[in-house]
Amino acid sequence: MKLLAIVGTNAPFSYNRFLAQFIAKHYSDQADIEVKEIDELTPFCRTQMADDSIKAWIDDIKAADGIIITTPEYNHTVPAALKSSLEWLGSHAGPNVMKMKPVAVLGASYGTQGSSRAQEDMREILLSPDMSANVLPGNEVLIGQAADKFDKESGELTDEATVKQIDGLMDNFFKFVEQANK
Repeated sequence: MKLLAIVGTNAPFSYNRFLAQFIAKHYSDQADIEVKEIDELTPFCRTQMADDSIKAWIDDIKAADGIIITTPEYNHTVPAALKSSLEWLGSHAGPNVMKMKPVAVLGASYGTQGSSRAQEDMREILLSPDMSANVLPGNEVLIGQAADKFDKESGELTDEATVKQIDGLMDNFFKFVEQANK
């Protein structure tokens, strides 16, 4: 099983990067999980053609059996860079590679709500007619107070309760991806 764990920000430091890296490492015995950055992708513009960075992005998404998005919350929504990166994948941009693609959404934030609004927005975006992704339902992992749950130097997730929540989500996501790709 080939999965992409998308770091949902272009910020140089992010607990969501740590989260994507944790997922790739922790579940490496169950799937081939590649951490994918969006920081060097060309911003979406409806009147421009996809450049080489976007063509590679589209090819990577097409080749994946499933997508995991780790999103922070900026001003009660997803970061603009994440939204822009997804715009290149929808039917209005041409490739329509998200149609029925299995996706899991989770995220970490400094606040207590654990990127809950951003995750809700992300699900709405993914379920929109232009995306029509197959979003894992009913599995929310809201990692609030991220600075207390990750080691800032090593990036390791140190909170066992959070690890157990992610274990549950990932177990369900592996089954979801297998079922979707039958």
